[in-house]
Amino acid sequence: MQYTQHAMALLALFWALQVAGSWVQWTHYRKALRQATARWGDGYLGMGKARSRIGFGVLALLEVDPRLNVRSLQVMTGATVFARFRTMALTQQTTIDQLATRYAAGVDDSRLARAVRQAIQQIEEVRSRQA
Repeated sequence: MQYTQHAMALLALFWALQVAGSWVQWTHYRKALRQATARWGDGYLGMGKARSRIGFGVLALLEVDPRLNVRSLQVMTGATVFARFRTMALTQQTTIDQLATRYAAGVDDSRLARAVRQAIQQIEEVRSRQA
């Protein structure tokens, strides 16, 4: 009987930790999204995600201007509470087409590449609806 009570208490503790960790990650996600939308009044914002069966998933937040020049590419990867968006260093002015070429599907198709492609696709869908 006591074993069952301890098991239930541990289960409740792990569930509470999972809920708290998810809440913390969600607040970081909302903060990054709010900052991205507040920075620019024009342009487009795309969000992509790539999940993995083993390992961590990747979220990509892509900001482009109306001429489709990349303003910012932010990536979140890691374990729930410890994951933060980090800005990818773009060495030069990059267009969305150059970014699509850099992260095109290929032999080494990483989670980052899939997330960036999904963000680009989201931006293209929004642009096509506006045209």
